[in-house]
Amino acid sequence: MGADAEIFVFDYGRYRGEVVPALVELLRTGEVVPWLGEVFRSAAAMGGYGYGVLWPRLAAQLRVRPTDLARYCTWLGRDLRYVGTERVDRAVGEQLACPSGTCPERVRCRFHRDGGRHAVEELNALHEALVAVCCLGPAQFLGRSITPAYYLPLLARQGVPDDDPLRGLLGALATRGAAWGYQFGRTEGIHGWLTSAETAELSARLGRLDLPRYEPTFAAMAEWSKRAGSAQREWRGVSLSFVRTVATVAAGAGRGLLWGNDVCPDVWRDVCGLSSG
Repeated sequence: MGADAEIFVFDYGRYRGEVVPALVELLRTGEVVPWLGEVFRSAAAMGGYGYGVLWPRLAAQLRVRPTDLARYCTWLGRDLRYVGTERVDRAVGEQLACPSGTCPERVRCRFHRDGGRHAVEELNALHEALVAVCCLGPAQFLGRSITPAYYLPLLARQGVPDDDPLRGLLGALATRGAAWGYQFGRTEGIHGWLTSAETAELSARLGRLDLPRYEPTFAAMAEWSKRAGSAQREWRGVSLSFVRTVATVAAGAGRGLLWGNDVCPDVWRDVCGLSSG
């Protein structure tokens, strides 16, 4: 058991400009924008995993119980990141729910604690599918069932201060998906993401650490993966160097980063009957 942790090149612009508005509108009205309707129809034609039935049913339910996140929600950011104050520890499989006692949408909102633990499961699956199909580029394996907290002992050994922005950037990769991203296993799902500007900063800050050096390419990482396979005691540094390298590649293309465990874009493309791009 376990989940493959990977760092992806992430088209944050497309995510913010297409995926987020479609999901927010679905929640607000239960209406499916045209391109999302095509995804639903294609998933129905494929028949795999039942999402072609589950997602239209979800839309019908939301028409009866809509939720206006854009107007009222202070627990999620504009890009659906978690901005609540409750501490997140994904390493123990924690699943969060909004505790607000004053939000006017709490009686309808699937993210509220009174909505039931599995109320967001279909929404999270849809979010992950759309991110995987529309927004993810190349990825690099980082380790089995790890989260960004895996690197904290290494940061401590290298004297990175507690208030260093590097820690905040890694924290964002760990927790921005805490509400709309985490799946219902221990570490599975989208853990978090960075904008293109944040990705460039992460690349620069990781570049100052004592980590393995090589050409910033996926081919070079593949060679280092083979070399590190027989020396697991060195893996933590190698793995963090992979985060640095993918951040460098992504920043050079004006892209962001996304950390996912068993997100599996190829599986979602098969489910949705769609190709990337």
